[in-house]
Amino acid sequence: MALIKTKPTSPSRRSLIKVVNPDLHKGAPYAPLLAVKKKTGGRNNNGHITTRHIGGGHKQHYRLVDFKRDKDGIPAKVERLEYDPNRTAYIALVLYKDGERRYVIAPAGLKAGDEIVSGQDAPIKPGNTLPLRNIPLGGTVHCIEMKPGKGAQMARSAGASVQLLARDGGYATLRLRSGEMRKVLVDCRATIGEVSNSENNLRSYGKAGAKRWLGIRPTVRGVAMNPVDHPHGGGEGKTSAGRHPVSPWGFPTKGKKSRRNKRTDNMIVRRRSK
Repeated sequence: MALIKTKPTSPSRRSLIKVVNPDLHKGAPYAPLLAVKKKTGGRNNNGHITTRHIGGGHKQHYRLVDFKRDKDGIPAKVERLEYDPNRTAYIALVLYKDGERRYVIAPAGLKAGDEIVSGQDAPIKPGNTLPLRNIPLGGTVHCIEMKPGKGAQMARSAGASVQLLARDGGYATLRLRSGEMRKVLVDCRATIGEVSNSENNLRSYGKAGAKRWLGIRPTVRGVAMNPVDHPHGGGEGKTSAGRHPVSPWGFPTKGKKSRRNKRTDNMIVRRRSK
């Protein structure tokens, strides 16, 4: 994997930085594991915009990724690594011994020809999935379940990883990259290693059009609007907002705690802000 800075032959090329991985598959994805992905434009079933700045972009298919990794004891050979337009991490197409193919999140260091396996007796090596009770303390993991059998929900994006710190009774203590420490049942599964494409955050798009290819529309500052359109709007000449930053509907938008999931509060040992 390499970072390529292009020659400044145009204003957009001057600031373009690309992440190039020659190991990625160049052809079409595996058709049986594709699903339709329809555009919403950020609108709900009534046609009202519920999420702003969404629209346009290149057509995409959704890749059906196996987050459960529930084929225990059956080895799988990595056929190829692929780019996935729906996530920052790379995905791997694996072929199981029984002939079934699945997509999985590719960990760092995984390459075509490697073998991975799931189950409590799987060896401790990148790409293998085990229950947290069978993973050595201090190990680095990703794609972690929050409920046994539900499938991976934590640490799935490019370069993400979590450290397994301790086990106490029926719970394992994890330290997330944000600094948060939380407890998860030891029967939940996790995959050894960290997620691939850790250089993704070093990419520079170079021009506004590259964001439009991804379906991201422009964001207009509130201070550039009229008072009828935004609480920050209006004033003579260039002004500061004149108040603490808020959304177009008046809700505090920087620093205000907005977490609503109180159900898992008792699982958080230390919050990221502490």
